[in-house]
Amino acid sequence: MSENRLNDRRINKDLPVPYYYQIVQILRESIGDVNADTSQEEILLPSETELCEMFSVNRGTLRHALDLLEHEGLIYREKGRGTFVRRRRVELDLTYLCSTTEDLKNRGWEPSTEDLSITKVLPRVHIQKSLKMADGERVWELYRLRLANGEPISLQRTFLPVSIMPDLIKADLSAPLWNMWINVYHIQPKEADQTIRTRRATGEEAELLQIEEGAPIFEITRVTYDINKHPFEYLISIWRGDRYDFYVRLTAR
Repeated sequence: MSENRLNDRRINKDLPVPYYYQIVQILRESIGDVNADTSQEEILLPSETELCEMFSVNRGTLRHALDLLEHEGLIYREKGRGTFVRRRRVELDLTYLCSTTEDLKNRGWEPSTEDLSITKVLPRVHIQKSLKMADGERVWELYRLRLANGEPISLQRTFLPVSIMPDLIKADLSAPLWNMWINVYHIQPKEADQTIRTRRATGEEAELLQIEEGAPIFEITRVTYDINKHPFEYLISIWRGDRYDFYVRLTAR
């Protein structure tokens, strides 16, 4: 990012707004502008010294602003090279039910999966009721790490009735579950109920997602139904807050 893009942006020291926050706002808007220009793969911010002079602030104030932008996933730092704009974030279209793998491919990412565990368990009461299962019925609990271009972006814990998919443990779980449902178990996903909330990452989640413990994450809970409106999947997915955006197209009634 050249200094020219920032030359007309200055903080207003007469406002009762912290200097670091004004810098965050200016840089956030400028990053949005450069992200709209896809002609450059790598965009370097001016040096800390240049930015301090530009905004007439000390290094501590500037670093506070950069820390916040890095926490948001808008920039990243490389020792000896400088601070760069992080060009791409993962988007999820909340209005469309589809395979995570296919969704990532459609957005130009290379998806991959690491299977962490698969076990046969008795579901907790709320999962049992959501899947309309009888007492004593078991589910497969599948725990997986999802990656985009080799970078961890999501943890997914999927609960699937054993009665519907009895030999799931023998299947090639590196393949998209979506394809397996359709081609092996003849289940046609049709619709889903989805709840989204935010919270902070636990130590285990942070280690797997390569983020700091306590970093903000999105937790999405989904119940998926087939064409007969029968629930067959209970999914809890965790997404990195610094690499993930929601996308929704709204229309007037």
